Amino acid sequence: MNLNADFDVVTLSPSTVRVMHRTAHHIYEFAVVRDNGGRRVVSRGAATLCGTEADDLVSGDLVAAAERVAAATARHIGVID
Repeated sequence: MNLNADFDVVTLSPSTVRVMHRTAHHIYEFAVVRDNGGRRVVSRGAATLCGTEADDLVSGDLVAAAERVAAATARHIGVID
């Protein structure tokens, strides 16, 4: 499933969501955790960043967009609340 044209979901499990940027080939990994209210949510900020261009890896815009795609996909599939 692709909810954003710039990213593809490469892993979706009960504990992890990984998304890859289509052109930069960066992979952003997010843990599925419980928030203070006990709801399952995607963690804030990527736990793992993998890619070929280090300067782009820390781009706040790419990480934020990857997080939105990870959360939207996980919510759509029912992995998070």
